[in-house]
Amino acid sequence: MASKSALSEAPTQSAFFRALESSRYERREKIRNYEKNTGRSLIVFWGPIETHVITPFADAIHDVHDRPLDLMLTSYGGDSEAALRLATMCHAEREDFRVVVPDTAASAATILALAAESILMSSTSALGPIDPQIGFPTRQQYVPAKDIVSIVEDVELKVKKYPQLLELYAYYLGDIDAVVYHKALSAIKRTREVVPEILDLRQTPFPPEEVDKIVDSLHDQPMHSVTIGYTKAKELGLPVEYMDSRSEQWDHIWRLHTEYVAKHGQPLHINVIEGHRVSLTFASTFE
Repeated sequence: MASKSALSEAPTQSAFFRALESSRYERREKIRNYEKNTGRSLIVFWGPIETHVITPFADAIHDVHDRPLDLMLTSYGGDSEAALRLATMCHAEREDFRVVVPDTAASAATILALAAESILMSSTSALGPIDPQIGFPTRQQYVPAKDIVSIVEDVELKVKKYPQLLELYAYYLGDIDAVVYHKALSAIKRTREVVPEILDLRQTPFPPEEVDKIVDSLHDQPMHSVTIGYTKAKELGLPVEYMDSRSEQWDHIWRLHTEYVAKHGQPLHINVIEGHRVSLTFASTFE
């Protein structure tokens, strides 16, 4: 007969549920080990940054207020207002907030990273321009706002010169109407306002002239896909710190990151928010 102590160590979930969700429990065990080894709380955020992630994120971060926080962030971006709200939660009653970028944290994710006291990067890490994106439900994708503005203005010039092209452009660009165009313009304007607000959350604020430099440098990149690695981020004056990819701690980070890649592929249409106690996975939405 099994001892009482052996029985008490058995998982509380049913055997079949535990088997189905084994990867989830393995990731949470990796998170616990990370926290034990570093003395820092760890929350993993994977996927688009949208307003619907705010409540799940608040739930995950609720019980990690007593220690320095590491946010392991993998995202191609999303809504800058949602990024601001997540950043505010990360800073609440906490002086030491760090963002860990194992792979890509672009656009609104870069904006969120700017709130951290430091951004931990390695040779695999990349930030991106802070140009906002507009979601297209019919296409199930985001499009950079400045590309929408550029397309509309280019089409306007061409149609003035060649009116016969109007029907063709209307067919291919039917979901880019006046509302979408003005939404893109507003998003671009608002992004330049959000970044100073984000930077102001830090315990060590940047001088105003440095804020302007960061906003201009990140906002004026030619393409949304431009990669900003550690060296470039350092040149731009971002609060980055480098960790050798061969170090034990980065190996732990990278192995945890690959669990999400193996399970979900790219962080496009799935959100995962996990900590030592909370594990949430849900489909992203387009607004």
